[in-house]
Amino acid sequence: MAIKPGLKGVSGLLSNINKKVDAMQKKTMKGLIQAAIVVRRDMDKTSPLIPVGETGNLRLSYFTLPKPSKLKPVLVMGFTADYAWYVHEMVGAKFKRSGAGAKFLEAALNRNRQEVLKAIRDEVRK
Repeated sequence: MAIKPGLKGVSGLLSNINKKVDAMQKKTMKGLIQAAIVVRRDMDKTSPLIPVGETGNLRLSYFTLPKPSKLKPVLVMGFTADYAWYVHEMVGAKFKRSGAGAKFLEAALNRNRQEVLKAIRDEVRK
């Protein structure tokens, strides 16, 4: 009887490790989504708020897009309104909405750094 070269049981071990990594990535994605919710809510309650025009299009154009990857989960968030970047960068502008201002997304991300990390960490620990 010929013995085949290779390690016995390694494929099963690697399969189990891959399943655990996949589960961790799913939990991390869920944490990223929870973190995006924290940031989005903050942009509507803490100044600088998202500026709102007559239609509210900018505010309503907020999106999150999960981008699963074999390497690491990624969540893209932003605004689809074509002028969102312009309004975001209008430092010193006067907006109709009380408390609204430029850098609303950047400010919300900065203010909520710890909560964002906690949301991700809490999901991974579950």
